[in-house]
Amino acid sequence: MNLKLRFAIRLMKWGNRHPRFGGKDCYTEAFVRPAENEVSIATRREFEDGDGFFRMFEDRFRVEDLGGKDVLDLGCGHGGRTAYYVIQGRPKSIVGIEINVPRISVARSSARMLCDDEHMSFAAGFGESMPFLEASFDSIISYDVFEHVHDLARVLDECHRVLRPGGRLYALFPPYYSPRAHHLDFVTTIPFLHHVFSPGVLVEAANHILKGRPELRDEPLPAPARSYNGRTVLPRLNGTTEREFYRIVGKMPFRVNEITLVPFASGPGGRLKKSVRAFCGAMLRLPLPFTRDVFVGTIRSILEKRGRA
Repeated sequence: MNLKLRFAIRLMKWGNRHPRFGGKDCYTEAFVRPAENEVSIATRREFEDGDGFFRMFEDRFRVEDLGGKDVLDLGCGHGGRTAYYVIQGRPKSIVGIEINVPRISVARSSARMLCDDEHMSFAAGFGESMPFLEASFDSIISYDVFEHVHDLARVLDECHRVLRPGGRLYALFPPYYSPRAHHLDFVTTIPFLHHVFSPGVLVEAANHILKGRPELRDEPLPAPARSYNGRTVLPRLNGTTEREFYRIVGKMPFRVNEITLVPFASGPGGRLKKSVRAFCGAMLRLPLPFTRDVFVGTIRSILEKRGRA
């Protein structure tokens, strides 16, 4: 075991013990699979965080804006937020799509227990080739999905296809070099690990910890892979940076209503968090010669299909 790997393991283990940086109880069968006649813990957590998506839009987009519309929840997870959108937003219809078939199964059973609405449905499919006709939706919601897709340009192309003229795509996602975008939160939420260690070292370190702590995750991480942009990245991530997102969107036929780099540490918090947010916000206003991902918590975007509704 080399020095880098030992250091990564030690740092992750320290973080897992620390209350501020400890891992989250997720990715396990007990977390996802509901007991008989009960709502999945994963679905319940998503439902309780349903307003989180709209808070990040700061009144530019509210749940009430879904009223009377046909909505697509792109990357619906376990269906909890989809149920929240139905109850609070009163859309005409809403479809949740997810690539993971077991998640769709959980969504169909658990979300129904939260909101038994005939206008809510779920489908399995990929964002790169969605099983919907052209001009099917007025609005698309995507929360922390774009960093995972295989080909972001194709996903955006598909979003444009299934939107009606005048329809809008509302998306949030962290760029690859955002402080906590490593997605190792089942082990630790210590920021910047993927700035210090290679994807291979982080995967090996995480899997070493999982051998001794199998309750953190049911299966080991797969090996790093090359993403659509040719970069070797952490598993299930595509490595999209803020600059790459601007470039991809610039080639799309959307009208760009907004692309905002939301500072890291945004949201409720104490004095330290507010200070970090203020510092990151100030740095994002400077013409930096390197990627601004390091100061970004999430990218907020509103993209509109041209034409009259």
